[in-house]
Amino acid sequence: MSTRKRGFIEIVGDILNTLNKNSLKKSHIASYCNLDPRAVTKYLNLIIKMKLVKKSKDSPHFKLTQKGFNFLTQYNNLAKLLENGVENKDMIIENNKFNL
Repeated sequence: MSTRKRGFIEIVGDILNTLNKNSLKKSHIASYCNLDPRAVTKYLNLIIKMKLVKKSKDSPHFKLTQKGFNFLTQYNNLAKLLENGVENKDMIIENNKFNL
């Protein structure tokens, strides 16, 4: 198990990725994202204000909005780019092409 702490953007990304699959109750989001209920409430309130997620009118479920889907697509692209950059960092330093 990793002891590295996730940052704000990573947690938002995890919540949005989870909601991209299904609309879920707050307790399920907490479970899937490994967050305590207070943290989930804090993050959900914020991303609802940002209009990335909305609460269903007739049920206690939360779902991704189109804006949230667009944000998630960009987030995943950036995460993939950074992940590839970290993998290639040693090669770049070895070749001394860039000063990082």
